[in-house]
Amino acid sequence: MESIVIATPTSILFGSKLRAAVTIALSLVVVIAGAFVVGLVGVPTVERVDGEFGAVNDSQTEVRATLTVDNPNPIGTRAVDVTADYVVRANGVELARGRDDGVAVAPGTSTETVTAWMDNAVIPRWWASHVRNGERTTVDVDARVTIGVLGYSTDVTRSRTVETDLLSSFESTESRPIDADVPFAADPVLYLNETRASWGDVDANRTELELAADAYNPGEYDVPVARIGYTITMNDVVVGEGETASGTVLESGEETTITATTAIEHDRLDEWWVTHLENDQRSELRVEFEGRIELPTGSTVTVPLEALTYEETVETDLLGEGDSSRRSRYCFVAGTCTTVHDAE
Repeated sequence: MESIVIATPTSILFGSKLRAAVTIALSLVVVIAGAFVVGLVGVPTVERVDGEFGAVNDSQTEVRATLTVDNPNPIGTRAVDVTADYVVRANGVELARGRDDGVAVAPGTSTETVTAWMDNAVIPRWWASHVRNGERTTVDVDARVTIGVLGYSTDVTRSRTVETDLLSSFESTESRPIDADVPFAADPVLYLNETRASWGDVDANRTELELAADAYNPGEYDVPVARIGYTITMNDVVVGEGETASGTVLESGEETTITATTAIEHDRLDEWWVTHLENDQRSELRVEFEGRIELPTGSTVTVPLEALTYEETVETDLLGEGDSSRRSRYCFVAGTCTTVHDAE
């Protein structure tokens, strides 16, 4: 026997309301979509994208992208499922990626902020790419706004290329004295007549810095140099330390070239990055040296090679924060500032 379902007044009432609501919502989407298609309603476009760093901790950094969107319509676009995406890359290394699925683009020009978190462990990869690329970094910020019901999207890319010259301050032909400050040894014990620097090998773990100095021995006796030690700090964070077994003998009355290979350890750069952002993207880079030498008396002493000390101020504006004119002055991982233009 077939069962008979008897519709009650309540089920009929609520069922009708639900069907009506669904029908109205679908009709509204169809009408809005149709209006976009035939050109009665304009399509919102992304006019520009601006980025900034936010909070930072030991493991990650907040990255915020502000999208400026032009909506030519007298109504907002929440009803048509609008999504905003952005990605930030430096020399192709992805720093951050963000997404907002609930964008409500107001009529006229408005802004929408999308937030993501960057893993600080990516900083060594970017650093290595910057050095390998001749101290040159291209930063790309790509943003997209998608209208889901239409499958339509609008994109904007903001790019800048920044070149640095981190080593030039170490290049010098100035003659600088080195004192031992010990009894029975006449100061200065050495003169540094010229210093030079160049990048060495760069791999996933470290960046080598090759240093050379022409040392003149004004004394009556040869000066054996057993080793040269070094310490590299950025904002007082030790990012490299070690020593080179030189075994060089500085002959009396002669000029001898001393070489040293130092290295920045990549696993310490994420710790430096935190101090860099906390200090308004400013760092003090310092490389200090000491030499272990034998004196004419036969004693061995460790002498701070202050004449070799290398200092540089590091300032960055990686995301171009506060750049409203599309023309900015960047001091990017170097003490020398460079005026650059954003690419259209």
